[in-house]
Amino acid sequence: MTGLDRTKLDQYLPDGPITSLRRIQTLYGALAEASSGDLIGGDPEFGLYYTPGELEGFTTSDPGENKRYLITVEVDLTAETVTAEDVNVDVDFLEPETVGKLGFARYPWGRGIDHSITRRGAKGGSDTDAAATYCIDCLERWTNADGREPAIGEVAKTHPDGWVIQLLQELGTEEVVQEKIRDLLHERYTDDERVVTTVKLRLDPEDLEEEPNGEETGWFYPGEIGVLNAGMKARKDDKLASKQVSTPSRGESACMVTGDRTEVFGTAEDPLAFFTLQHAEKFEGIRREQAWRSHPVSSDAALLIQSGSSLVDACRTTRNGLGVYTLPYFVDTDERDAEELYHALERLQEFDGDDQHPMFFLEKTIEEEAGREKAESLRFYVISLRNDSGDINVIHEVPDVSPYWPRKIASAHRTVLHESSAFGPSGFEFVENWQPITPLTEADDVVNSIVSGRYAWGTMPVMAGDEGAMADDLSEWLTYALLTGAEIPVERLLSGYVERIEQEYRDDEEDRLPTNHIKTQFAQLEALARAGLLTGDSSSEDLTTPPETMTQDVPTKAEIAGDGDLTRSAVRRYRLEQFIEERESLADNPHRKSAFLFGVLVGMVSYHQSDTRDMNRTVVDQYPPTQVTIDRLVRVWPELAEKSDVYAKDVGWVGTSLFPEVLDKQTEGFVHPGEWDLSLQDVRFFYALGVTFGKRADTRARDLAERIESEGGEPNDAEAANVA
Repeated sequence: MTGLDRTKLDQYLPDGPITSLRRIQTLYGALAEASSGDLIGGDPEFGLYYTPGELEGFTTSDPGENKRYLITVEVDLTAETVTAEDVNVDVDFLEPETVGKLGFARYPWGRGIDHSITRRGAKGGSDTDAAATYCIDCLERWTNADGREPAIGEVAKTHPDGWVIQLLQELGTEEVVQEKIRDLLHERYTDDERVVTTVKLRLDPEDLEEEPNGEETGWFYPGEIGVLNAGMKARKDDKLASKQVSTPSRGESACMVTGDRTEVFGTAEDPLAFFTLQHAEKFEGIRREQAWRSHPVSSDAALLIQSGSSLVDACRTTRNGLGVYTLPYFVDTDERDAEELYHALERLQEFDGDDQHPMFFLEKTIEEEAGREKAESLRFYVISLRNDSGDINVIHEVPDVSPYWPRKIASAHRTVLHESSAFGPSGFEFVENWQPITPLTEADDVVNSIVSGRYAWGTMPVMAGDEGAMADDLSEWLTYALLTGAEIPVERLLSGYVERIEQEYRDDEEDRLPTNHIKTQFAQLEALARAGLLTGDSSSEDLTTPPETMTQDVPTKAEIAGDGDLTRSAVRRYRLEQFIEERESLADNPHRKSAFLFGVLVGMVSYHQSDTRDMNRTVVDQYPPTQVTIDRLVRVWPELAEKSDVYAKDVGWVGTSLFPEVLDKQTEGFVHPGEWDLSLQDVRFFYALGVTFGKRADTRARDLAERIESEGGEPNDAEAANVA
């Protein structure tokens, strides 16, 4: 496990429980700082301000392979009068060992110079003219010679060593100095590579109030010079208070992260852009300069939040056009917890696969390293953000998601697949490569599907437009309900199911029944009932009751036919009766059972029409689930019953009716559709489920009969559990 610097960890780790997003971000900053080892360099007082990691990709250990340049404006400030003759430009390769001396502090938002006098060029490379501009900016703009950096100008006036900045100001405004820099660069730098520009000053330590901390006698980089570090700090603090405001937003208050009373800033940046003043003009009366009162963040907290940005980014995924952050934490994080959390986040940063969601990956990593009990104490702050042209809208936010509900639902889903009749000999077939209803689907697969959002996305209608999902998106609603164990109204769920079925019909050029989606919805419906999450009114309350848990044992010949022959009709009847009887929602609700049986008969007739009669347009095309109404069902039943009698003549193994098991069921407990106490969504879903069951009823019965005959009614238990 990667070790953290305990001194830095003790210094920066938040005191007390982790109770807010800002404290999580501060925690990540503490982890990042404690993991950085000796990379920071420079003056320890300014450690939080430095961002050496931002120079990754700008250094080289092998110039022959990667050319990464450090362009240094060297100035001898020991002369009695400093002139252009005391200015030189050195071009060399930037080695990792030099980074710590540069005192680099990145300003990553928008255009402009960095906080430090050391400046990073473009990732795409910089030509000679661009590099010259960077070098001149070090002397002219950063020092406030042109009046654009007043915070640094104030340091030049008030700091005991401010004369250093003042001399650089004078040089920066001299045209002869600027021309010399350009000429020297045109001689010494002709590439178009990544560059970092800085200054290196010759100083007599006895002339300074703050002794420089460099190793090289006489010449010092910015990170080794106190007044240049002070200027960098002043500029960064100024940005914490002045982003998008004309009057700095700062004051004295309790920091919202630490609770300590100190100077706080109101426009501190945030890797999530979670807090922004960009659209304050929409709200009359808002005073931007007073932001420090509602969002008070101390400089240390703000800097830690920024330091942890790479760890936050590692936990970001996209879904339905939204940016989704899944941020892990332990409520009471001690040093050991911090080590384990950082190790998991570090592994996540290195993980290049897309088959595991960060929440799943992090939980499994913690479990592997620290055990199941520790993994169960892990919590996640989950936020979905929609970016509307820079306006960050929070679609969903849940601060304390635990692995409990995804695992409980996943366990229930596994039971539906492998321990109930839903996908057993009496139920549906598994679908290869169609999570979460494959023959090999296990609880971990479902957990990963739930936390990634795919479990809900696969059953709910696609509502997200080009700009991303809105707050009423059903797949997002269901995903967050699954993460938190919130109650799920079954009518809302069925409405979503039916809308998705309609979409799949529209998107399919051949108008085929989306059987895989329907089976997935059915498995999900039963899993959520088993997990105890469904709620319903009087007409749908029985859908919230989980079906009886049955084994998937293959029945014996005697169970189906007694002493008689094992006919296909007998097997079909057995399968249908078992499927209905084991579900209170069908067995004890004659209205819903009738809707289901309507669908079964339509599916069976449709299969016979296409398989035996070779008809292109079948009855399911005439009466698709998306167009079913009570009135249409009233008209279709006599037509189907008649077809069943006519089609019986096509085969030699039935009597007067091709589908007697369905017609008998309707005769025994038939409720006229006009009397049904069911919503239209309820009718359409269970009609669609019946069609899906009926279309494969004959084939499934034939396969089961052959299996029973071949095994003599005594199936192998292991094999029986995998019957498709």
